[in-house]
Amino acid sequence: MRVIAVNAAPRMEAGMTQVMLNPFLVGLRHEKAEVDVALLARKKIETCRGCFNCFAHTPGVCVHSDDMPGLVERIRSADLMVLATPLYIDGMTSLAKRFIDRLVIFFDPHFTKDDKDLLHLLRWKFPEKLVLLSVCGYPDLRNFDPLLLHMERIARNFHTEFVGAVLRPAAFSVSMARKYPERVRSVMDAGRKAGEELGRTGKMSRETLDAVAAEICSTEELMATVNAYWDRELGTGGDRPA
Repeated sequence: MRVIAVNAAPRMEAGMTQVMLNPFLVGLRHEKAEVDVALLARKKIETCRGCFNCFAHTPGVCVHSDDMPGLVERIRSADLMVLATPLYIDGMTSLAKRFIDRLVIFFDPHFTKDDKDLLHLLRWKFPEKLVLLSVCGYPDLRNFDPLLLHMERIARNFHTEFVGAVLRPAAFSVSMARKYPERVRSVMDAGRKAGEELGRTGKMSRETLDAVAAEICSTEELMATVNAYWDRELGTGGDRPA
């Protein structure tokens, strides 16, 4: 299996997205997957102008001269694409959205019809499977619901299978390994196992994905810890502004 993992976090390797992505990719590699990692923050990706030149005037060729053609070739050679993004205000990062918008180059302008509605034909092969990996600061999985719906729709548009999401809420709690070493280790082990399952069977079990999202500390402790952190950052000495 050939995998392209697209990290759309602005902080790249320094962020919690990469922290959770690392064991997942270890699991995939353990099952002999060839993994290619792309850090979008290091790429020049212009915003789609909606000019439709890539549809008609220069079919398959964008008007922009940037790093997208190289990324498109890497995607075309992959069997699986992992989109890794932190949750930003109920959705993907602007880096991720700009990247997804530029994938319009995969579409043939003609419509076809499936059992639900109209959609575009594909100009080129897209990876057969799509996976989301995401982290957020809030502790409840329901915060990912808008992003999950978006990913399901993206998968449909690209005629690919959305095989699931590796989701880590309360991402700050993963940094509490000194206090909760076994709980944090269990979460990271589950991330690796999710990659192994995907590489071996093409699926990820609900049990494993639930283990990735398992509670490390209580909501009350998370709130107190995060607020104390920001108090220190703000230099307020513990008095938060109203």
